[in-house]
Amino acid sequence: MFFRMAHFIVYFIIIFFINGCCFFGCGDDYDDYVEKFKYNTLVSAQIIDEVNSSIMLKVVKNSIDKNATNAFGYRAVKIIYKTLTPNNKEVNASGLLVIPIINHNDNDTLNPVICDNHGTIFKNEDAPTLVEKNDSMPNYPLAILMSGYARFITIAPDYLGYGESKGEVHPYIMKSGARASLDMIIASFNYMVRNEIPFDSRLFISGYSEGGYVAMSLAKEIEKDHLFTLRGVTPMAGPYNVAALGSYELNASKKMVVPAFLAEIGWSYSYYYDDIDIYDLMVKADIFKKENLFGGDYNMSQIHEALGLADLSKGDIGIGTHYTKELFKEDFINNYHNDVTNPVRVHFEENNAYNNWIPKAPVNLIQCKEDEIIPFELSTKRAYSKLNTTEANVTLTVIDSSQIPPQTQENPLVHQRCSAKAYGLAIEWFNKIVKENNE
Repeated sequence: MFFRMAHFIVYFIIIFFINGCCFFGCGDDYDDYVEKFKYNTLVSAQIIDEVNSSIMLKVVKNSIDKNATNAFGYRAVKIIYKTLTPNNKEVNASGLLVIPIINHNDNDTLNPVICDNHGTIFKNEDAPTLVEKNDSMPNYPLAILMSGYARFITIAPDYLGYGESKGEVHPYIMKSGARASLDMIIASFNYMVRNEIPFDSRLFISGYSEGGYVAMSLAKEIEKDHLFTLRGVTPMAGPYNVAALGSYELNASKKMVVPAFLAEIGWSYSYYYDDIDIYDLMVKADIFKKENLFGGDYNMSQIHEALGLADLSKGDIGIGTHYTKELFKEDFINNYHNDVTNPVRVHFEENNAYNNWIPKAPVNLIQCKEDEIIPFELSTKRAYSKLNTTEANVTLTVIDSSQIPPQTQENPLVHQRCSAKAYGLAIEWFNKIVKENNE
């Protein structure tokens, strides 16, 4: 499935080559800690997996470094917590908390923490809490391998609409979707304080593709309300300028790269905004009422086929083979471009991730320049131009396609193949921040 590699990398490649941290009073009274955040979102926690260091060392030796002498085991905890949907309904959501097993009696440094936000998924089974325990997943060994180099505690939200909250409509490319990640952080911190797990509360944030958008939206929200101190933020290949991308994609004569992405945006916005009707947008609007295409039971190809944008019997999975006018009504497309009060256009502008934000924490925007899903010029470059002021510390890291694995039938898109390189660069940057703070 497209983006499987991306979201696995999202979960675990981030625990890579970290040598030490700054200090946080993890022994603070629990009640005082909860008071700091005014509320506790944690509902329950369950350890769903544990791997010891000797097993991890064998994996590391066999897979990455035959001369390795040390590796970290990890404990995977399923966190269930309370959050709010964009229409303010309280629901239980879930996410994965991965804790490296460290003997802190021999090491007085504290584990740094990253909240990492995964890329677009369609199947519920690809949510972090479900992926981690599914040994049949082809990339599951990669998760173990990255955990073998662990020094980060990783907070990986499933997102609203997946895991425990399956059945809720996922707020796709909407700033309000970051609420699920924020409440997961609070629940995870509460769990670690309650269980006396040492950690550095100054937070890193990362994410790729949809996760890059969520990472930027989350960082902005955290800094606005002063909830945490952020050490560094790496949004990668995200659709930060929703309005610009909308204008680019809503072209009747343009072939869609991945129609399911555009269809989910249309469905999500029509569900959560009262002034948007799915019947005004979509050629086959009825299918959205008959089938829950984005409820976690359909994969990308099945979604395309249901929308009439693929023919699986002929090997057409819908990637780059159908025009925008086959998904969206031409009347809607024309109105979007000609009427500044078009409700979709208005809400796209509202959901630009970097609107009214001057970052206080260092930000590193990372993307492959030849990305065909999220055009570099329309998203990352525009975000950099907007955020890179004298009041902010913003870095632009551009990856050339020559630096990533070559195209294959399973991995045809630059956007997909760029994720591993992007995360490697993000971790080098995080590692530099940690080392500088410790000197």
